[in-house]
Amino acid sequence: MRPTTLAILFALAACSTEPAPTTSPAAVTDASSPVPATPTGDDDCNLDTPLVPGIPGSPGHLIVSPRNPNGDSELAVLMRQFVDDLREVRVLAEAEQAVKPLYPVHRKMRCAWPTKVEERDAGFDARAQAYLANVRVFDAAPGQGTYNAMIAGCIACHAQSCGGPLDFIETMLWR
Repeated sequence: MRPTTLAILFALAACSTEPAPTTSPAAVTDASSPVPATPTGDDDCNLDTPLVPGIPGSPGHLIVSPRNPNGDSELAVLMRQFVDDLREVRVLAEAEQAVKPLYPVHRKMRCAWPTKVEERDAGFDARAQAYLANVRVFDAAPGQGTYNAMIAGCIACHAQSCGGPLDFIETMLWR
């Protein structure tokens, strides 16, 4: 891994948060479907959803890993999962193979503990909703254009808050 890529990954870790393991409606699977069941609305995960203190990734309960022994927020860990997911679906989409739906996991960004709690605001939520709209479009029609729209959503949000990983995110564009 190039030193600049490593620095960007560390910057991403410092800026974002990851979801704690929970049992939510999005995590429940229907025996007849290989895809996790997702509520039709986002009533269970939005800006008004109270964040639960004391869960992994919440303030004072950061998620420690070999990548960051100081610990990460719930949203930081979730965004790292996004990177892995996006890399995986791009390879599959390029090969014109079926891709897993991203929305059931990515939707959790709206109700995950951020690194800086004060940044969970209407601006972040609006950018998250715009990104998630692109995720839904990609899930329905995976391809270069819909993939790049998701990456553009990442860039738009990180241009407003936590700009450290911008150079890295731009490398994820499908050219």
